[in-house]
Amino acid sequence: GFCRKKGWVSDPHYNSHCFSGSFDVYNNDIGQALKFIQEHHNYDTMMGYAHSTGGPILLNYLMHHGDDTFDGFIFNSPFLDWGFVGGDLVEFGLEHTRTLRKLHLVDKNTKIGVASTPKALQGTPITYLEKEVVVSPWSARIWSMHYYDWATRPLYKVPMTPGFAQGVTKVHRDLKTVFHNKDTVTTKPFLVITSRGDDVLVSQETLSRAVWIGPARTEIELNDNGHDIFLSGDTNDIDTAIDMVAVWMKNKGFD
Repeated sequence: GFCRKKGWVSDPHYNSHCFSGSFDVYNNDIGQALKFIQEHHNYDTMMGYAHSTGGPILLNYLMHHGDDTFDGFIFNSPFLDWGFVGGDLVEFGLEHTRTLRKLHLVDKNTKIGVASTPKALQGTPITYLEKEVVVSPWSARIWSMHYYDWATRPLYKVPMTPGFAQGVTKVHRDLKTVFHNKDTVTTKPFLVITSRGDDVLVSQETLSRAVWIGPARTEIELNDNGHDIFLSGDTNDIDTAIDMVAVWMKNKGFD
């Protein structure tokens, strides 16, 4: 969103993309952000927070650089498995993009699932950055309930790319390896909070893989919240999520 607002995005379809195919590319940015915070602020507590794909990005950083900077973590519906993304066949393909690339069927930049304008509206397509885009009902619903600057978050359908899928899958495999080697990503307390109402990921899959992160975990499964538990359709559900996180933080001494 920040890059799009600054005019640094040349192709609107590459919103869910990682050109390198590795989330290592984000490690330096995270390190620089943490350095800036430490140099300009004197916080008593440093919490790591990640939502959805931010989960594997932050966890990848921790596997490379350790958790010394942080006191604890909150993971809001972290992307620890592929969930509802396209069904089992599509999930298998996304988890094996490296093989598909070796067969020259795709490359890191291939757009998977580009939406096309419905037939009835093909005479008046919507274009953005000279590309045809299609409004996403999922994104539009969130925007209708939580108004935000259109430039900071896409309201159109965004395709997947093998570069993004490769980055996600590599972190999943690395987490699994760490766990099977009886090692840990972090020994700090962390919360994984998700919801049965998540329409992107499967909450039970998310919670089943929380053990890969570390032993000092707390798991909370809400009932009706959306993928982002703090951007749900009912303000009561949002308040419940906030209250649950607040209780956990108080219990861990983070208040």
